[in-house]
Amino acid sequence: MTVQTDFTEHTDEELVKLAIARRGRDDRPFRVLFARHQKMIWRACYRFVHNSEDAEDLTQEVFVKAYRSMAQFQGKASFKTWLYRIAINTSQNELRRRSRRPVNSSTTIDDLAEVLPQKDSPESIWLKNERMMMLKKALSELRSADSEIIYLKDIHQKPYNEIAETLDISVSAAKMRVQRARAALKEVYVKLQNGGAQ
Repeated sequence: MTVQTDFTEHTDEELVKLAIARRGRDDRPFRVLFARHQKMIWRACYRFVHNSEDAEDLTQEVFVKAYRSMAQFQGKASFKTWLYRIAINTSQNELRRRSRRPVNSSTTIDDLAEVLPQKDSPESIWLKNERMMMLKKALSELRSADSEIIYLKDIHQKPYNEIAETLDISVSAAKMRVQRARAALKEVYVKLQNGGAQ
């Protein structure tokens, strides 16, 4: 009679070791990791793509990448942090891929007027959307290191100590990189506003 192991009692790091050791024979350790972190990864991806189905697809892609590269996990940061980084990189790559495709907006000011609260005029909402599109384009044109830290600090609102742990740098280096990335983003955004960057 085989004794069933309750993998849910194991830590992430123990499950990673078990998943590597049992690869191809027993996927239960990895399934526990998936169940444990699926919601966090879905939320991280959703913040980039703002669409449930796309976030679900990206979540699957993140875990496939994690499974394939699990042997590279060195334990310098927590497994959760390592997985989160894969999610950010995967989501950023998806946004870059999308930014290279032409975007056709079929929403008109008249369409917006029917669904928006009365306090916001259709024109003001349209302008906000235009600014948001330009900001997304500016983010997609930044170096990946700069866009990554902008997403962590300004979009996901992570504290500096968590950013430092995620990127494996000091807190002071994290603060400096945030300042540099914000300056770079502002520069690209202004160029886009002035029609100088294509």
